[in-house]
Amino acid sequence: MEIVIGLLLSSLSLYCDFTDAECLVISPARLVVKYGDPASAKCTSDQPKQLGWEATHGGTGLTDKKVKFLNWSVDSVTDWNIKPTCHTEAGQCQKQLDITVYKLPDSVSMTGPSGPMVEGKEYEFKCLIQKVAPGNSLNVSFYKASAIGRKTKTLLYAPDVPRQTTKEPISGEYPLLWSPSRGDDGAQLWCSALLGLGELGPQPPPEVESEPFKLTVHSCSGQAAGSAMVAVFLLQLIHWL
Repeated sequence: MEIVIGLLLSSLSLYCDFTDAECLVISPARLVVKYGDPASAKCTSDQPKQLGWEATHGGTGLTDKKVKFLNWSVDSVTDWNIKPTCHTEAGQCQKQLDITVYKLPDSVSMTGPSGPMVEGKEYEFKCLIQKVAPGNSLNVSFYKASAIGRKTKTLLYAPDVPRQTTKEPISGEYPLLWSPSRGDDGAQLWCSALLGLGELGPQPPPEVESEPFKLTVHSCSGQAAGSAMVAVFLLQLIHWL
C-alpha cells in the first residue's frame, strides 16, 4: 500500500512540475527586432495570477490583482542583451522571451592589390565590415562580374575565420585568396554582408554590398613577349655599339 501511495505522490509531483513549467505562455515566442525599433509581447497564464515582467527596458512590477495576461512593450529596443522575462509571484513560474536584435553594417568595403595582377598568381582581397549585429547571423560573400556584366559568386570567406557569438555589433576583415585568369581583365570584384535572420527576420535577408573593385590582369604570354622584345632591342643596341 505504501508503495502505491508513493508512486501516486511521485506522479502528482511530476504533474505539478509539468504544469508549473507550462503555466506561462509568451506570444510571439520569438522576436527579431531591428535596433531602435519598437517591440512588444504578451504573457498569458493558464490561471489568474499576479504577473510581472522583468527587463532592462519595459519591465513592470507584479500586478496588484490576479490576471490572466500582461503585455510587455518598449518604444525603442536599445539593449543588445535584453532578456524580457515574464514571472509570477516569487518567481514560482517564469518564461523568457526569445528576442534577437540586429543592425545592418555601418559600411562594407573591399581592398585588393594596388597595381595590375598577373594571371595565375594568387592575391589576397579583404572585405571590411564595420559594426554589424549579431555576428553569428553574418554571411560574407565575394562576387565577380565579367567585363560584359555577368555576375557569379566567387567564394565564401575563408572557413578558418571564427564565427562571432557576441550580440553586440562587431567589425572584421574577411579574406579571399584568389588567382585571376586572363579573361578576368576588366572584370569587377566586390563583397557583401548578408544577415541571415531566419523566417522571422526581414525577407529577403538584408544585404549590404561594397563598391566594385576593377581588375587589371596581365597575361604571362604578354609579359614574356614584352620581355623578349626588350631583349632583342638590347642585343641590337649592343651590336650597333
